[in-house]
Amino acid sequence: MPPVARRLLWFVALWAAGVVCLGVVALLIRGMLRGF
Repeated sequence: MPPVARRLLWFVALWAAGVVCLGVVALLIRGMLRGF
């Protein structure tokens, strides 16, 4: 596997993790606002 592909794979993995974290935070904030 060339290093460029590995770097791209890491970038995609980090991007996916960031999207999941943002989604979880948005759901938590929405739940808190709905709770209040």
